[in-house]
Amino acid sequence: MDTFPLPFASIENDSLHVDYLTTVGPRIIGLYAKQANVELLVQTPEIHWPTPHGEYYLYGGHRIWKAPEDSFYNCPEDNLTVLQVKDRVTLRSGIDASGLQKEIFFCLDENRVLLTHKIIWHGQEPIELAPWTITQLPLGGVAILPQSEVSAGSMPTRSLAVFPYASITDQRLELHDDLILVHGSADRKIFKVGSYNPYGWAAYMLEKALFIKHFPVGEFRMLPDMGSNVEAYVWDSPYLELETLGPLVSLNPGESVTFEETWEVIAGDYPITYETARTISQKLSVK
Repeated sequence: MDTFPLPFASIENDSLHVDYLTTVGPRIIGLYAKQANVELLVQTPEIHWPTPHGEYYLYGGHRIWKAPEDSFYNCPEDNLTVLQVKDRVTLRSGIDASGLQKEIFFCLDENRVLLTHKIIWHGQEPIELAPWTITQLPLGGVAILPQSEVSAGSMPTRSLAVFPYASITDQRLELHDDLILVHGSADRKIFKVGSYNPYGWAAYMLEKALFIKHFPVGEFRMLPDMGSNVEAYVWDSPYLELETLGPLVSLNPGESVTFEETWEVIAGDYPITYETARTISQKLSVK
């Protein structure tokens, strides 16, 4: 990333170049895959909206929110503290107007980014929430959400949570027995789905690069959004959001919850087809 209207800094290795904001956030704002020559994160400094606590700026890239979604907790993200020891970076927000404090730690390991997210609660009363990580990726690819294979048995093994503004007939949704595919194309209609993912990975496939999120699989009954630990969102904006969620926890004032995930970037040629997605899934969905 060459320019951004706010201060940012970077770390890199032979495979990846990562940019992050240094005054607001926490926000990872760029992820450049060197071998594929592709920028994988979308910056959106022009997108903002009013909240009960002031104007909220999206900025783009990768962020941590609380689930279930509640606009009361989307507050201006000022007073960021950056701690960097060599190539290990911690981005820590101030306590926002709702009582939340958010943190993202990350470092590089070859073609991977290792991340730990933390939400600290500073309110007056206990709160129930789940960590929710949101990554904005460029249009033109397809999100891959794996499902359990068809098998014998009498209990349900696959789920699809459809958000109230989304239509099940939306052409960006492609359903298969083993995969949910969400195509990254803009439309005036908002579309979002979630599911329970027993394999601990979700991916976004572009023609020249594969972006994979690896994450811990939470207990279905403890997950928000009708038992979802992975979600995909797309609208008329220049990005698709690939989202992961941890289980709901109850936090007393001063307590925190963490959520770890690993990003893996693999350069290659990836035709945007179900067959390509299935081949990827078969390699990754080994429990």
